[in-house]
Amino acid sequence: MNKAIFLLFLLLFINGYSQKEINSSKRTGQISLDGYLEEADWVNANWTSGFTQMKPFPGEKASKKTEVAMLFDQEAIYFGVKCYDHPDSVSRVLSLRDDFNPNLDFFGIFLDTYNDKQNGFFFGLSSRGVQVDAKIFSEDFNDLLNLVWRSKTQINDQGWFAEIKIPYSALRFPKSDIQTWNINFARQISRFREDNNWSPVNPDLENYLLESGVVKGVKDITPPLRLALIPFLSSYNSFSKDTEPVSTFTGGMDVKYGINEAFTLDVTLLPDFGQVIFDQQVLNISPFEIRFNENRQFFTEGTELFNKSNLFYSRRIGVQTPSKVYKSQLNDNEELNEIPTSVPLINASKISGRLKNGLGIGVFNGVTAEQKGKAINSLNGDEREISISPLSNYNVIVLDQNLKNNSSITFTNTNVWRAGNFYDANVSGLDTKLNTKSNDYFVQTQAKISNILDTNNISLGHTWGIEAGKQRGNFTYGLEYYEESDTYDPNDLGFLRANNSRVGELYIGYRNFNPKIEKINRFFTSASLSNEWLYAPNLFGGSFWNARATTITNSFNALGIRLSGTLNESNDYFEPRGDVIGEEKFIRPVWTSTRAWFSSNYQKRIAADLGIGYVFVERNDWWEWNYDFETRFRITNQLFLIHYWEQRFQNNSEGYAVDFGTPEFTHDGIIFGNRDRINTTQTLGIDYTLTNRIGITFRLRNYNAIIKYNSFSELLPNGRLSSLENYSGE
Repeated sequence: MNKAIFLLFLLLFINGYSQKEINSSKRTGQISLDGYLEEADWVNANWTSGFTQMKPFPGEKASKKTEVAMLFDQEAIYFGVKCYDHPDSVSRVLSLRDDFNPNLDFFGIFLDTYNDKQNGFFFGLSSRGVQVDAKIFSEDFNDLLNLVWRSKTQINDQGWFAEIKIPYSALRFPKSDIQTWNINFARQISRFREDNNWSPVNPDLENYLLESGVVKGVKDITPPLRLALIPFLSSYNSFSKDTEPVSTFTGGMDVKYGINEAFTLDVTLLPDFGQVIFDQQVLNISPFEIRFNENRQFFTEGTELFNKSNLFYSRRIGVQTPSKVYKSQLNDNEELNEIPTSVPLINASKISGRLKNGLGIGVFNGVTAEQKGKAINSLNGDEREISISPLSNYNVIVLDQNLKNNSSITFTNTNVWRAGNFYDANVSGLDTKLNTKSNDYFVQTQAKISNILDTNNISLGHTWGIEAGKQRGNFTYGLEYYEESDTYDPNDLGFLRANNSRVGELYIGYRNFNPKIEKINRFFTSASLSNEWLYAPNLFGGSFWNARATTITNSFNALGIRLSGTLNESNDYFEPRGDVIGEEKFIRPVWTSTRAWFSSNYQKRIAADLGIGYVFVERNDWWEWNYDFETRFRITNQLFLIHYWEQRFQNNSEGYAVDFGTPEFTHDGIIFGNRDRINTTQTLGIDYTLTNRIGITFRLRNYNAIIKYNSFSELLPNGRLSSLENYSGE
């Protein structure tokens, strides 16, 4: 009797933890992609179902039935999808491609062709036929690539059906007689805010590949030739009231070639990025550089490997050259008459892919032309031409090895070589993440070395860090420490606002994905405590705390509160802008920041996001507050309007002003100012979707920043301020 009970228990255990399977059949007849699923191959296919909820009630049966079948041939894989529903309830909303909208009824495919549960492809389709695709890499989604695949949907009296054809040219998979792929399917029912999965996915991690099923039956297929040539020709006309119109023409080509089943070569020759959207400029009075998003398609598509170690900031190539490059060419009392916003890019290429054993390899190389400018002497007005950015070569090499349990180890090297009397730079890094078998616990480490190679000097710097904790379940927690030496500098091809720091942090969180509380759907809260120091000299910076809570109601409105602050006065060694960090400091007052926000259900035709914050500062009359609101109007199923408004106020705040005197007032010390500041941002966005493949997007942004100085002070050696009665700042 006991033996029988044991065998029954074992059988139930194996059945509960084994992967779900979908059996793929080989296509034998013609298939017309019309969404009707009436061909014999679909009738005789192995249909699978059994979807369960991930949201809003994890593990419960899906409210509407979904069925999926899979076919294949020598050209492509095919998916038939039946999303059962009342036809009048199916969403008719249209959106632009890759613009995932919460108002869509949606079906998605997560495909892991290398069976490593870390890298894969995502293909999604709305009930109106809007396509979304992305590359999945280490739990991140890169939706900036556009693969070529076909699909068709139909809304009928049973709900909405879909047919999908994904050619092998859109995939990467090993050359093998029998393919072993992991797969998962997801369905979103917008009016219920319901996310369903074929293979159950736990909401504490939301890893669709880690908790996936398996594809059976795909065999004897061959990866095809992958080659695309995209030539382009651009024309520009510039004019002003004082000059004659000037016309210019540029041309070039993008090439994409599949070297083999695993690796792809991308090349851009004489590229033109004139069609790229503009940066959202802001007034920056901080001591740190602002990081802008990359908008150039060549540098956003297929760069997952290069970005994994956070050492590759692609805007360094042709856009944001570090200021120390051109400053090294200036003499005393000289400054550039104009800092260029771009550097001519001659060409760029990248090779990336992954082998059967899980080793990902990426090689990037780019070449920029010389850029000249004029240096002006502020004393006598003399001008001279200088090379502010020489002919430069940028190179990145990445080796990323997948390990068991969704773990990995990554080596990255970046190198910048500059012609002429300029320095070169090299950075190498090793990153690891190790998970336990259940992925409940993890240990993550990083170690990087930078090397600035000048003719007379070699400057080495380092950073390293370690983090360990619990990442799954209701309770999460962790402890981390990292440091950056005062000579660590990855900014020639990477981005780091400031080095010379050491930080230790302890954090804890609680998440409830299915609380037994009336009108509450889920609840999140977290808190952290951190200490900061300078690396060299070893000086204390400050102690900081943070806490937040978020609630989502059963009507899918969200609200939350965020609190943060300091435990005591903190030492800011960067605001004084001194030549040697640590010689000067500014003692910042104790402050406490609070912010409350509300976000209404995006499924409604009119939705709103509201936020208000206040900063309590324990010094004089210094106070700060801000508010923002965004209104989203779904005027029709094709016309969508967004309006955003934000204002930030500072009153009697204190910060760096100048570090030199004027003819009327000679002073060698560092001057701080007491100031009032108002920042106003307003944006208007209009999306009009003509069809599921054609749309028009309009964006208008207005940004206004006003700063008024009330008085000035001298920064004393002890970090306090002493009033300057006779200095007006003029």
